[in-house]
Amino acid sequence: MDNPDILIIGAGAAGAVLAARLSENPAIRVALVEAGRDTPPGAVPADIADSFPSSYANLDYFWPDLKATVRPGTAPRPYPQGRVMGGGSSVMGMWALRGMAADYDAWSAAGARGWAWSDVLPYFKKLERDVDYPTEDHGKDGPITVARVQPENWPGFSKTLAEAAGRKQFRILPDLNATEEDGVFAIPLTIEGQQRVSSPSAYLTESVRRRPNLKIVTDAEVRNIAFQGRKAIGAHLRAADGNVTLMRANEIVVSAGAIHSPALLLRSGIGSGRALSAAGINVVSDLPHVGANLQNHFFVHFGTIVKPEARQSPAMRRYGMVGIRLSSGLPDTPPADLFISFIARTGKAATGNRFGMLGPSLYAAFSRGSVTLDPDDVYGQPVVDFNALSDPRDVDRILYAARVTRDLLEDEATRAVTHEAFIIPQNLPIRLFNKPGMTSQIVTAAAAAIVGMNATARRAALRSMLGPGRFLSEIKTDERFSELVLSSVLPMFHVAGTCAMGKVLDPEARVLGVEGLRVVDASIMPVLPRANTNIPTVMVAEKCAAEIAAGLRRK
Repeated sequence: MDNPDILIIGAGAAGAVLAARLSENPAIRVALVEAGRDTPPGAVPADIADSFPSSYANLDYFWPDLKATVRPGTAPRPYPQGRVMGGGSSVMGMWALRGMAADYDAWSAAGARGWAWSDVLPYFKKLERDVDYPTEDHGKDGPITVARVQPENWPGFSKTLAEAAGRKQFRILPDLNATEEDGVFAIPLTIEGQQRVSSPSAYLTESVRRRPNLKIVTDAEVRNIAFQGRKAIGAHLRAADGNVTLMRANEIVVSAGAIHSPALLLRSGIGSGRALSAAGINVVSDLPHVGANLQNHFFVHFGTIVKPEARQSPAMRRYGMVGIRLSSGLPDTPPADLFISFIARTGKAATGNRFGMLGPSLYAAFSRGSVTLDPDDVYGQPVVDFNALSDPRDVDRILYAARVTRDLLEDEATRAVTHEAFIIPQNLPIRLFNKPGMTSQIVTAAAAAIVGMNATARRAALRSMLGPGRFLSEIKTDERFSELVLSSVLPMFHVAGTCAMGKVLDPEARVLGVEGLRVVDASIMPVLPRANTNIPTVMVAEKCAAEIAAGLRRK
C-alpha cells in the first residue's frame, strides 16, 4: 500500500486497536508498522497465547540492549519493553484494572480537556466483555474478555493471605473496577479460558486482517519521521536487512510506547531545541517536555516456600489472581496508592507452585524521570532514568506497603502453610524460571530440590541464593528492614507520561507545533493511573480512534 491515509507506528496495546478501528471504514487506507515479529491468528507462539505469562521471560519478544537507571546514583540495568505484535499486551501479567476516577479528572485538570472520568468511562465499557459482572458498570460485548478467579477457587496460599488481611480489616471486594474502596480483590484478567487476550488477538482478527484497506508491516523499525516544513509526510523504515525506505502517509500516529515514542519524536526534531541542536538534529518543534514526566509504578518482591496443602493446583495456569488495594494514609498522598499482589505460582512448570511471592507496590509515585537520546548514538536505545524514590513520600509509602506485607507473612496462619519468608534481592533472575529451553528446566529442578531439603539444608541453600540476612526472621531492626526493602525496589513495566497531553500534545493527541502527527499510547497520559497500564492504554486508543475517524468523516 503506497501513501496510506494513516500510518500507525507501533503495533502494541494501542497500535493494534487503532489499526482495527480506523480500518473499519473501507475508505480509510491504514498501514500498521511494527519493529518486532507478527503473531497472526493460528500462529501465535504458545508462550504468548498461554494464560500463564511465561512469554515475559522470552527475550526474543523484547527490545535488545535497553537499560534504565532505577534510583539516583545506581548503575543502569536491563529494562524489558515489548518488541512484538501486541507489545506489552503480549508479555505482561494480564491485569485488567481501570484506575480511579480521580486519575482521569487529573488529566483534564492538566490540560487534557475531554479526558475526565465521565469522558473515558464509555470507552472502558466499549473495550471489555466482563464475564463476571455484566452490569451497567461494565461492557458486555467488547473485544477484550475480562474474567476473575473467584474466592472459592483461590489457592490455599492466597486464601490464607486474604484471611490474614481480613484480620487487618481488609474486606473482600467483589469487583475492584466498580468500587474505590480498599480491600482484597480477585484480580480482573484479560483471559479467555486458558488463553491470553492481547490487543492483536482481540482486535487484529482474521477478518480484520483480510481488509484490503489495512496493511501490516512487521520486522521494520522506524528510524525517524520525515517532515516537509512542519508537516509530517511519512516515516523512514529500516527493514531486517538494513534497507531504509520512506513510507509516505497523509497522517502519522506514533504508538511506540512511553519510552520509544518520545525517542522517535526527539530523533525527528521534536523536543528541547537546545538539546536537539547540541545533538546535531534539526529542530522542527521546540517542545522541552518531550521525554520528561516519565512515570512508573515500583515494587519489591517478598518470597516464601509454600507447603503442599496450600499450593496452587498445577492445572490452574494463572499468575497473579489475588491482591490488596490499600491506602498509605500519609500526609499529602492520595487514597488507594498502594497494592500488594499475591502470587501462588511463580513458574510455568508444575513445580512452580512451590514458591510464593508477594509484591508490595507503589501505584501513585510522585517521583518523575526522563527519556533522552544517547548523545553517542541518537539512533540507539534511549537513555531511561526513572529517578525512583527521589521524592521522600515515595520512600515512606513503599516501606509502609512492605511492612504490611511482612505482617501478612508473619501472621500465624500464614506461617502454618509456609516455610521461610524472605526479601528477594533486586538482581535475582526470577525470570529464569520461565525462560525458554534447558535453562528453565535446570533452574526449576534446582528450586524443587531446595524445597525438598530438610530445614537446615534448605535455609543454607536459600541463603546462598539470596545473600545473607534476608530471611524475615533474621531482620532484627526496622533500619535493616528498610535498607533491604529499598535496595530491592524494581520498576514495573507501566511507563507513561513522556508525551503528555497539555505539554506535548493537545487533547486530541496532536503534537503541538506540527501538522499531521499524533501520539497515541501510554505516553500521552499526564498522570499515571493507579492501575496497570494495559487497559487504560486500550481505552486511550479506542477514544483516539473514534476522534480520528470522526475528523476524517468531517473532511
